[in-house]
Amino acid sequence: MYQGKFRKIIITVLGLYTLLTLYFIFIGFQRGSLSQDPSLRFNVIPGGIPLHLPIGRDYRIWVFEWSNFLAFIPFGILIPLLFRCTFFRFIGFFILSITILETLQMISRLGAFDIDDIIINTIGAAVGYASQRLVVHHRFSMKAMCRIILTAVVISAGTIIVVGGINQYVEHGEGKTVALNDLALAKGTVLWDESLTGFTADQTKVEPRINLYSRKNVKNNAFSYQLKGQYARMSGYAAIPDDVNNASTGRTQITFTADGTEIYELVLGEHHPDSFHIPLHGVDKLTISFYTDNPNPDVNVVMWDTTLTEANTGQRIIKGIKSLF
Repeated sequence: MYQGKFRKIIITVLGLYTLLTLYFIFIGFQRGSLSQDPSLRFNVIPGGIPLHLPIGRDYRIWVFEWSNFLAFIPFGILIPLLFRCTFFRFIGFFILSITILETLQMISRLGAFDIDDIIINTIGAAVGYASQRLVVHHRFSMKAMCRIILTAVVISAGTIIVVGGINQYVEHGEGKTVALNDLALAKGTVLWDESLTGFTADQTKVEPRINLYSRKNVKNNAFSYQLKGQYARMSGYAAIPDDVNNASTGRTQITFTADGTEIYELVLGEHHPDSFHIPLHGVDKLTISFYTDNPNPDVNVVMWDTTLTEANTGQRIIKGIKSLF
């Protein structure tokens, strides 16, 4: 443990840093404006480790996540150097403390209780603890402190790369792609054009490659598939072909319903092709409904190259964990 004058300096630094941290937890980031909301805001179901790479995201999001991680590393470094404690005693004390602070944030309406924040704060503290334990020679000198800080930088960078990489894979990694017409129907009927007949939409030549919703289907039709939570997203295209009479087009819509809740609606009033990309994480039953209000009994819209992308291994693991809560 640090002794003498150097110990007093470290205690002072830790005290000032703690006050600065409390400021940002309860006052900073315009938290006073949040107190106008009378409701208690909380999240007790883990959504994963909120630590992402700065790829394809608003920089404010990953800066906030990195701050939640990096800001608590000094506690993991300084507290064990001032007060002798094992890893589990330190982490237990830290989790208790940060849980109390999260609860106070929620009660005071100056923030929210978020289990994900507790997770990433704790990982930061654990990185700090590991950094000071890895420096074994002359641990209580200024030179050793420099080595500890350098070690913390290396471990922090490695943690961000590993956790961020895992998150990138879980959120954006893709499994096998399956054509919609290859799935067995759970309810209803649907006809697929086996010849994949080409057509024009908005004077654009369309040549389906995977499947084509047949124009022999009735104008109002609904059919369902039992997905069993195996798919991450659905993609495809839809359009009203140019050879459909404008006067009789009317309003046409395609509705996608997941487990009884509408998740996407595609309204087609023009002939130009539209694409759709629909998240399906955890969806058990998917229903696709076609509706047209024109007097023509046949469908005036086609849907083609419609596919579902299976959830990857990481997505299935996360789904299994969440199902436990």
